[in-house]
Amino acid sequence: MSFFVRLLLLASISLWEMVPASHADFDKLLEPVQAGGRKPGSFGTAQPEAKSDKTPPKQASEAPLLLTEGELIAGIEKDFPKRYPIKGELRVSLAKPWTALQLPSADFFAECIQLPASGISSQMPLTVRGVSGGKIVGEWPLQVRVQVWQNAWVAAQRVERGQVLSPGVLSVQKVDVLKEQNPVIPEDQEISGMELAQPLMQGRPVTRRDLVERTIVKKGQFVDAVGNEGTFSVRMRAVAMESGPAGAVIKVRNIDSKKEFFAQVINENQVQVRF
Repeated sequence: MSFFVRLLLLASISLWEMVPASHADFDKLLEPVQAGGRKPGSFGTAQPEAKSDKTPPKQASEAPLLLTEGELIAGIEKDFPKRYPIKGELRVSLAKPWTALQLPSADFFAECIQLPASGISSQMPLTVRGVSGGKIVGEWPLQVRVQVWQNAWVAAQRVERGQVLSPGVLSVQKVDVLKEQNPVIPEDQEISGMELAQPLMQGRPVTRRDLVERTIVKKGQFVDAVGNEGTFSVRMRAVAMESGPAGAVIKVRNIDSKKEFFAQVINENQVQVRF
């Protein structure tokens, strides 16, 4: 195509679009049009942007609310003091593993609705009701192990029967009081001056069954028996037929008349005759 013809075409296009065009733009007009429309970047109608193959990631779903074994035990331990007078550190564990359950709400509390009539013990059955979101989510029969730890008096060494207790032969340790058949003596109870009714091995807690008041008059011991009734008073020598602590009433025998009668222990050497 001659230069003159090109010049005429260029002038016609410029007048039609009312915009200036360069020599290079005219060359692009002569290029063959590709199938599917104009190439991106060519003049004319703007082409739609190509869609991305990437899709936005899905939001991760929230983790389900689960009632775990630890949360169930915490609920039981919180409810127990409402059922029993507990003094000390309470620990509860399940005899069998617990399978976590889904909860409708984050709030949860437990109620012990069936308990043994015999009271709290180291191993006991109970039925627990679970409440979450204001609804009952289940009632579960469980077998639990229970511990109540208190500071109590413990034998620091072997203590023989009849030995008077003192801080030297005792120590204070944490004791699971539910493990003992008899009530243990807590740390805040004064037991100095009392004596043992039976031997106590080292490390064993002192229980009420182990203690008796200190015997100050022993069987076979000679004592002064005194008595008063109005202006009448009596004083005699007697022999104790029984042992007893202060305040106890024991049987004694008059040395001279051999007559037996009861008298109250006043101190190590004297008893009071009751007329």
